[in-house]
Amino acid sequence: MALKKSAGATGTAKKTAAKSTAKKAAPKKAAASTTAKTTAKKAAPKKAAGPKLSEAQGALLKKVAGHTDPAGYHAEKKPENKSLESLLKHKLVKRGKKHASGHYHYTISKAGEKHLATPASSGSSPKGS
Repeated sequence: MALKKSAGATGTAKKTAAKSTAKKAAPKKAAASTTAKTTAKKAAPKKAAGPKLSEAQGALLKKVAGHTDPAGYHAEKKPENKSLESLLKHKLVKRGKKHASGHYHYTISKAGEKHLATPASSGSSPKGS
């Protein structure tokens, strides 16, 4: 009887050892696959698109860019001032000195220059065709 117990004990020891190595190997493979997934997610963050401007705002931005006065462009009409404020909110223009009329002078910013440099993809085709 003693022989059977020792033979059985060694057999079960081998089985438990085999099970424990199998369990240890599986998590390593899973950990390796999760690190591969995290590196793939960090690949390339997308940049935010520029602001969408109406045709009137785009024309006003071109007018500010083409203005030669060193103080900047000064709008005479109230609707132009409101449009300039919206361009200021998008950081496409910079506000300068205050004019005698109570409104400000505006100059184009670096972001505004970049916005004018990019071609407008929408609205460039003729409507009649």
